[in-house]
Formats: sequence, C-alpha cells, structure tokens
Amino acid sequence: MARRPLPAALAFVALVADLSGAHGVALAALLAAIPAAFVLTLDCFADALESHCGLRRPLVAGGGLVLLVLSATLRSPAVVGGVPQVAVSAIVLSLLLYAGLALGVLVATIRGAQSPVASAESVEAERIAA
Repeated sequence: MARRPLPAALAFVALVADLSGAHGVALAALLAAIPAAFVLTLDCFADALESHCGLRRPLVAGGGLVLLVLSATLRSPAVVGGVPQVAVSAIVLSLLLYAGLALGVLVATIRGAQSPVASAESVEAERIAA
C-alpha cells in the first residue's frame, strides 16, 4: 500500500522544489512521479474490475497522471525563460485530485468498517425477535 501515496508525495516534492527555484529537482521528481502515477492508475483500474470501487477512482487517478505528464512536458529544457505557470498549476491540480482520491478511499473504508457492524446488529435483532 506504500505505492498509493507515492505519486502525490513526488508531486509535492516537485511543487516545493519549483517554489524554491530548484526546477531541475522538480523535473526529476516529476519524471519519477509519472511511472508511480501510472502504477496507481492501473491499481485503481484493477480495483474497479474486481468491483471494489466504481469507475470514478481510476478516472481521477488517470487525470492526475495526465496532469503530471502535462507539467513535465511544459517544463522541457527547450522552454527558455523559466517554468510556465501552467506547469506549476498542473502539479497543484494533480495534488488536489490525489487528495480527493485519498478522501474517497478513506470514506469508503469508514463506510465498509461501519457496514459489518450494522449488519451484525440487525442479525442480532432478528435472532432476538425470533
């Protein structure tokens, strides 16, 4: 499960590096985040195929991947004059998507943890009533 937060962590490192002016470190972090984001997208798609979640989770993970690729593309060495603001904004948007993904997983986990308790209580109530 350590691979799920890895793209968001690397994107955060890239954002901090961009804000501090270390654009080479930011590009390296983004290039490392792209394969991690691809693995996360495939993992979410596998969950959707196994009916653990809907199609929304892989779409959000894929959107984060696309934004990371866009940011890495915009900051290519051919661009002269610094990093475009769109590249930094793409990182921020991908972080927001990954935060929403984490929140959705957290909510689903909480609902799943409460669901067996409720069903066990209803089974107990039916047994007492019978």
